[in-house]
Amino acid sequence: MSSLDVTFVTPESTVWNGQAAQVVVPAADGSLGILPKMQPVLAILGEGDVRVIGASGEVDVFRIDGGFCSVDEDTVTIGVDRLESDGAFQR
Repeated sequence: MSSLDVTFVTPESTVWNGQAAQVVVPAADGSLGILPKMQPVLAILGEGDVRVIGASGEVDVFRIDGGFCSVDEDTVTIGVDRLESDGAFQR
């Protein structure tokens, strides 16, 4: 089974990296679901939760204030100014 390589980046550094079976991002015009083997896409993100769903169904939720999402050959890069996970913002 294919998986996605997911990376969250800020202007300063990479703040999270991991594998996922699916990612759901808050695109500016609605939710965008990302699966392996998806066509390349670049999306502007709005405020909301990014859900990173693992192969066994576990879900990591990250709160963002906007940014962008790039998908290319099972690589998902999410660029944000800051990222909140477990109540703490990361820059």
